[in-house]
Amino acid sequence: MRDELPSACPDRALRRSRRAGAPDLDFGSAGRMTSLASRVARAAGAWPVLAIVCAWLLALPAVAGCASGDTALAGRYAATAGDTKPSLQLNPDGSFRMRDVPMPGMDVSGCWQGGERSVTLVERAPDSVDGIRRALPPPLTEADLNAVRGDGIDTLQQAVDAGLLPVGSWWAHRPRRAGETVWVKVYEPRIGLAVGDAKAMLRLADGRVIEQTAKQGGDGEFEFAALPADAAVKAVGVRFPEQPDRPRWLSVDDATKLLYLIEFDANAIGATKGGATEGGAMTLTVQADGSLVSDFPDATHFKRAP
Repeated sequence: MRDELPSACPDRALRRSRRAGAPDLDFGSAGRMTSLASRVARAAGAWPVLAIVCAWLLALPAVAGCASGDTALAGRYAATAGDTKPSLQLNPDGSFRMRDVPMPGMDVSGCWQGGERSVTLVERAPDSVDGIRRALPPPLTEADLNAVRGDGIDTLQQAVDAGLLPVGSWWAHRPRRAGETVWVKVYEPRIGLAVGDAKAMLRLADGRVIEQTAKQGGDGEFEFAALPADAAVKAVGVRFPEQPDRPRWLSVDDATKLLYLIEFDANAIGATKGGATEGGAMTLTVQADGSLVSDFPDATHFKRAP
């Protein structure tokens, strides 16, 4: 049973009842739009309906390493057309953030530079350790429970079991109990590249390394169902098909959890041709009234927001 939202969002793809069995961690695959510009075009309603990747990202701070932007252009902008209207924030420190691309809840961030005639957005590559990083959705809170409380729902566990709150946010923070399955989801958060024939590994406190192939029909979904009752995960590793002799590892310092979400940088692992992912930049032309128009054929128009 799949959630009504695209399964490219790990947190949302897990929004289902634990009583229904193992979570559907599928991120989707067909018809991904791979450039920042094309995602904005889709959000503004200029493209026909396509299957899209949701590329869930955690809330990110201002991007480190950006050069200061033109203060005259800094500010908040909003797209003027389309069912979904993304907003664009150009910060004076040279960072930008674009929200609701291509659907509500999404974020794209990076650095921007501008002048009298144009603004260039360069999407932020994910911070990583040797090409991978652990992602943690915000933990569920009492406020989340209060929003769905009632009809026998009095605890966060009950709300998650009923499918009212995302199980991804719950499992990524809940310690494993003896006999429970541990899941690892490996995914590329920026443009939705498939992980292919990668293998995931868990290094336990006793030194054992357990390696697992992806479950059938699930790209990047790894199920560790036969762990010892007292297993303590000390590191999560990934062996990518592009570099099978070079496993990547992330240390785990907290208690073993039910779910580990692992993002990978396609450039760092050699999964892209020429060492660069497609379309991480976008240029907008500055108009006489101070609004911005993208260089993509749809000419997405961003106007200053109050």
